[in-house]
Amino acid sequence: MNSLLMKKHSSQAQSLAAEVHPDHDRLFKELLTNLFIEFLELFAPQIAAAIERDSIEFIDKEIFSEFVWTQEYAVDVLAKVRIAGQERFILIHIENQSKKEAGFAKRMFDYFALIRAKFGLPIYPIVILSYDTPKKIERHVYIEKEFGMEVVRYQFQAIQLNRLKWQDYVGSNNPIATALMTKMQVELEDHATVRRGFYELFATGKLSVKQLRIIDEFMGSYLKLSTEQEMQVRKEMEAIMPAQVKNEYSVYMNDVETAAFARGIEQGIEQGIETGVAQGVHSGVVRTALRQLTHKFGEPEPALQAQITALPTDKLEALTEAILNFHEANAVRQWLDANE
Repeated sequence: MNSLLMKKHSSQAQSLAAEVHPDHDRLFKELLTNLFIEFLELFAPQIAAAIERDSIEFIDKEIFSEFVWTQEYAVDVLAKVRIAGQERFILIHIENQSKKEAGFAKRMFDYFALIRAKFGLPIYPIVILSYDTPKKIERHVYIEKEFGMEVVRYQFQAIQLNRLKWQDYVGSNNPIATALMTKMQVELEDHATVRRGFYELFATGKLSVKQLRIIDEFMGSYLKLSTEQEMQVRKEMEAIMPAQVKNEYSVYMNDVETAAFARGIEQGIEQGIETGVAQGVHSGVVRTALRQLTHKFGEPEPALQAQITALPTDKLEALTEAILNFHEANAVRQWLDANE
C-alpha cells in the first residue's frame, strides 16, 4: 500500500474514532465561531451590546508560532472586536474545558500573558466547563503572592454547564442555548424533550443550513436517542410544521442522508483494510441503506434486512439513492421486486 493511500486510510480511521469519541475541541469551536454573537447574547450580553458586529475577526492560532505555541497551549477561540463608536479593540478569548484539570486557572493566566504580549490589547476571557463531573464550582481566579504581596490576581468568566438547569433554556430561541442544553446533565427520560429543540430552531427559519448542521451534529454527539425516540420526535415536529417549513426540512434531511451515504462508503473502505476492500464497501453501504430506511419508516423487519444485505454493491448504491425519494415503506419492496 503506497504512502498516499495509507495517509488516506489514517485520516478515515481518525474520522471513525471521532464518531465514537466526540471531538470536543472541534464541535465547540465550530459552534462558537458560527454562532458567536448568539453566544455573547446569552452569556456576555454586556459585550454583545457594546461591540460592532461586523468587526468580528477570528484569529488563527498559527500566529503564535514565535512563542513556540505547542498543542498544550493552542487557544480554542480568539476574536478581535471593535467597541461601537470608538477606535478601541478588545480580544475575546473563549476556552472549552471538557475535563477537570488541576492547575487550569494558571494555564488560563499563561494564555493571557502570551496573548497580551502578542497583541497588547485588553482581553476578556471566558471558559466553558463542559465536563459531566465533578459538579463542584470550578475555581475561576488565579493568584500569585510573593512575600505576602498579591503580585497577580487574574480571573475569567466561568460557564459551568453541569451546574445549569436545562429547563431554564427551553424555548429561549437562542440556538447556542439549545445546543448547550445537551451538556447540562439531562436525565435519560428528558433526552427527547431537549432534542426537540433542534426541530423548533429549524422551524424558525432564522438559521443557515451550515448553522443547522453544526447544531444537529453537536446535539447528536452528546445526546443519544434510540431510533424509536428519534423517529417519534421527528413525527411530532413534522406534524406541526407549516407546509413550507416541512418542504425545507425534507430537503435538509435528504442532504443529511446523502452525507450519511458518503460516510457509509468511507466506513466500508476503512473496514476493507482488514477484510478486503470490496467486502468493506458492501458492509458500509448496507448500513447506510438500513439507517436511511429506519429514519424514514422505522426499523425494517429481519426478512427485508436480509434481502437488502444480499444485494450486490452496485444495486445497494442505487437503492440508497432511490430511498431519498420514497414516501411510503411499500416502495422499498416494489423497488426490490423491480431490481432483482
